[in-house]
Amino acid sequence: MTKRKVMEEIKKPDFLMVAVQSAITYVRTHLKLVIIAAAVCCIAGLSVFAYAAYEDRKSAKAQSAIMEGVKSLESYNQAGKKEDLDKAETIFQKVVKEKPGKIYMVAELYLGTVYALKGRADDAKNIYRRLARKGPTVVRMLAEKALLNLDTK
Repeated sequence: MTKRKVMEEIKKPDFLMVAVQSAITYVRTHLKLVIIAAAVCCIAGLSVFAYAAYEDRKSAKAQSAIMEGVKSLESYNQAGKKEDLDKAETIFQKVVKEKPGKIYMVAELYLGTVYALKGRADDAKNIYRRLARKGPTVVRMLAEKALLNLDTK
């Protein structure tokens, strides 16, 4: 570049300064519109955050319920009390009905186990077949294994 072109380039206003000045001018002329747009963005962001927190809490409640059902199932396996098995069945049915994401499939696996222990093999097989078709890989494998165990009995 020649010296004259360099001097012309130096004298031109900075791109960033021009952009900032244009933004300030726009905000001043359209202040109400900018405030409304900012409020809408804040409300949308808070809504997404609130929904994510709600889903996390719902999933945590389902996991807690599943753990309670598993404890009842273990208690049945140790003591053989029918009440524990009934309690586990009720808990797993409740979680399955709520369907809080993929966690309900785990509850369905346990519900199939409860049905098998109660002698309701057909109900257990139906659950395991459904999970073997539509579940994630791990759930599919567990359901297929449970089906094989039921078929060998």
